Amino acid sequence: MIEDFNQFADGSSVAADICIIGAGAAGIAIAREFLGTQRKIVVLEGGGFDPEPDSQKLFESDVIGLPHASIHDGRARILGGTTSLWGGQALRFDSFDFQERSWVPYSGWPISREALNPYYDRAERILNLGASIPIERLCASFGIEPPAFDPAKLRVECSRWSPKPNFGTAYREDLRAAPNITILLHSNATAIVTSEAASTIEKIEFKTLAGKNGVVTARLYVVCCGGIETARLMLASTQVQCCGVGNQHDQLGRYFQEHIHMNFGELRPARRAQLQNIFESFFVDGLKHAPLVTLTHGAQIEKQLLSIHGSVVFEPAADSGIAAMKKLFRAVIGKSMPGKAELGRLVGRSLARPGELLRLVYRLQVRKRAATPSRGPILFGAQCEMAPNPDSRVTLGTSKDRLGMPRVALDWRLGELERKTLLEFVSILASEFERLGLGEFDRKQVEFLKDPVAWTHRAHDSAHHMGTARMHEDPRRGVVDSQCQVHGIANLFVGSSAVFPTSARSNPTLTMLALCVRIADRLKQICG
Repeated sequence: MIEDFNQFADGSSVAADICIIGAGAAGIAIAREFLGTQRKIVVLEGGGFDPEPDSQKLFESDVIGLPHASIHDGRARILGGTTSLWGGQALRFDSFDFQERSWVPYSGWPISREALNPYYDRAERILNLGASIPIERLCASFGIEPPAFDPAKLRVECSRWSPKPNFGTAYREDLRAAPNITILLHSNATAIVTSEAASTIEKIEFKTLAGKNGVVTARLYVVCCGGIETARLMLASTQVQCCGVGNQHDQLGRYFQEHIHMNFGELRPARRAQLQNIFESFFVDGLKHAPLVTLTHGAQIEKQLLSIHGSVVFEPAADSGIAAMKKLFRAVIGKSMPGKAELGRLVGRSLARPGELLRLVYRLQVRKRAATPSRGPILFGAQCEMAPNPDSRVTLGTSKDRLGMPRVALDWRLGELERKTLLEFVSILASEFERLGLGEFDRKQVEFLKDPVAWTHRAHDSAHHMGTARMHEDPRRGVVDSQCQVHGIANLFVGSSAVFPTSARSNPTLTMLALCVRIADRLKQICG
């Protein structure tokens, strides 16, 4: 069932077998594992069904390091969490990503990819992803040749995109109909309260913006609040331990990681249509498969680089009808329609070149390709892993929000290994594209990467918040163990990308869901 705590009496107490904090992908995935069981599950969600400005303001934070846009616009306090903003891209981490790498400080997971594979299978079913198809099979079925990159340097992999990425809509009716699962909307967790010995959790305190207070008591608790908010809640829970819950060794909030997003510059193609045939997304049985050019493990080892992949980005010409339609679409989605004159201009531009639009419709509906524009800039884009850094961190600021919670202070830091990886990757890409006759890239466009400071101003975050409650078997070096249980606390788990020791290059949601399904199995074992 789904209820709104604003309709409850102030001071109400709720009891459950398991309390989950957060109804995003992680919280909903764990809750769904208990559908049809006798276990009573309560899920606290701070938002409602739709975006609410007052709820979003609770995310306001102080950015004290590098600029970081998604700390504000990349999070959503709403049923479904940030899946309401997510496109649905999913890709497993490689086995290599779980291993310790001598040149990457603090690398290595206490679990292997092989141990996680059964949970990846289940997570992919949650996302309705279907089977993974290698690029060679995709190209063969579409009658094209895959790019013959040097196999020692580059390979092409394909991410898949969930057809139903928003958990708040995809699973709402399942949750509403479940008699043993209660989603409490507008229930913002404000404190995790431990026993006097700080060895167990006794209750969760929560509030509504309307001023109502509540308490949940349970046998087991799972924090599923995302990479930033998980650290914030645990750091702010100081009733027994002044340093915060699970922070006895000052590890909580440290090792904040992001995927670095960067567009390198414009590529001059030998034949635009050839690039589009190779690098546009494929649609098979309605499922999107997006080609990604990836640095091989061998190249990472040889040059001592981080994990990185990239894509060819086809932008519409500024004067095209496609660009106008995109602007109109963003305005509608953002509920910020332009004025009458601007609206008329955009509609006129959208219809001025009907041939462009007809080509896209044909390409998508008949050819089953992503239908990128036939004219406009072509860019190299990349998504790069970040090396774990204990000084890149989430702490608590001095100001408080409407609920009395300390605001987040984020100090995002990047270093030499990230710069070196980006520079080497674009150099390899450019050389390989030129060798294969696919196009030319002016390397002067990436001169900024040679400056150890200036390059950071061109780096953008990807709204992939990871690492602040990292997994390590040694409590002096991590917050949770290999089962995602908080060190020293028998009944507290963290279901979040916050537990990632390293971030690989892939979007984090699929790996996070695999870990959450694994947590659910552990909870079932404990509950009996």
